[in-house]
Amino acid sequence: MINHVVLVSGTHGNELTGIYLNELIQQGLFSIERESFTSHRLIANPEAIAKGVRFIDNDLNRLFSDSNKPELSSDSYEASRAERIKGWYGDRKHHFVIDIHNTTSNMGTTFILLEQSSFYRKLAGYIKQAIPNANILFEDQVSWEEHPYLCTVAPAGIMIEMGGHAHGVLQLDVLEATRNAVAATLDFIQAYNSEALPTLPENIPAYRLLEEVSFPVNHENKRLATVHPTLLGRDFLPLELGEPLFSYFDGRDTYFDGSSTVYPHFINEAAYATSHIAMALAEKFTFNPND
Repeated sequence: MINHVVLVSGTHGNELTGIYLNELIQQGLFSIERESFTSHRLIANPEAIAKGVRFIDNDLNRLFSDSNKPELSSDSYEASRAERIKGWYGDRKHHFVIDIHNTTSNMGTTFILLEQSSFYRKLAGYIKQAIPNANILFEDQVSWEEHPYLCTVAPAGIMIEMGGHAHGVLQLDVLEATRNAVAATLDFIQAYNSEALPTLPENIPAYRLLEEVSFPVNHENKRLATVHPTLLGRDFLPLELGEPLFSYFDGRDTYFDGSSTVYPHFINEAAYATSHIAMALAEKFTFNPND
């Protein structure tokens, strides 16, 4: 039973869709209330929002794992903010967090789920029935406690990635798609609490994170190549053995040499520029949410 839902926006201050969805809620233009639970809105990183930047000192969405925390200065704004958020929600049982994000990658509406329990499989099946073009991405390669994401501050939660468009930009179509994604999630929780879930389709397609791929760099940590032009914009489309991966500045191309078909996503994501992450790779599978 989920008693309380926390809708989070502004975890990254230059991702505007969630921030403006919060404005719509505040103006009474979109409701996040349902009969079986109460709802609350959290503006996660107000200082970054005010400055229009991703973060002030550290990425707030990487500070919620005690076992996997980066080295932080004692005066880090986001470290202080993370501790405050933990104090608000960290000991709350029966809470569910929906954290809204934007991506510059062509990922459409993507739900990121951090476990493959029966609950999350039912959620994924419900979402695919409500929003057929949504992508379901499981990142269950580590335990819930090891994930650094803000949505893990509560016992349950998800991230919704909306893209692609530039950070600092607001697009009506993406805002409407985000509203639909949040509404479908809230409707699922209402049906789950009420034991009124419908029978869902048996073969739900989904993706599971395998690894991240870094750009090749030189000894000065400067890139030697770009994502190959034929791969740009092809998030969640198959990448086969021998297909182009990187285009080097000296004119060479390199090719994918994996042992099986993979599905790139977060391709050329702007927010990962400083970490030189070119993309993430996933495998595709199907599951029965009714099991």
